[in-house]
Amino acid sequence: MFVIDAKKCVDCGYCTYVCPFGALTHHVEQKVWEIDQAKCHQCGICFAACVASAIDCDLDQQVVATVEIGDKCIGCSMCARNCPVDAIEGKFKEQHKIDPDKCILCGTCADICRADAIAVTRRNVYDAKGKRTV
Repeated sequence: MFVIDAKKCVDCGYCTYVCPFGALTHHVEQKVWEIDQAKCHQCGICFAACVASAIDCDLDQQVVATVEIGDKCIGCSMCARNCPVDAIEGKFKEQHKIDPDKCILCGTCADICRADAIAVTRRNVYDAKGKRTV
């Protein structure tokens, strides 16, 4: 789960801009942030993009998810061109592969894939005690 430190935040709004799921809302006047947990995929793009290091993540949380590129891949490279962390590799017209060390599980690749070749499987987000939090 992500936490925003109001003292560090510089009110740039970049976190809301980069979130591919529209999970963040920033009310500048009130210095209030809303994270819609139903929309948040815990991908970490907001965390990585925050110029003030005001977003932190609770390490007791765990995202259980996988991303796979299946046989339907036509090698169009749309997924690779749109991946925010360059986690997808492959030559044009060849099946692509995902580097699990780079992938942040944001799902952008699956959303952009017209061949429906990419599957992002999310189970749940649990805390360290196994209690479901989302």
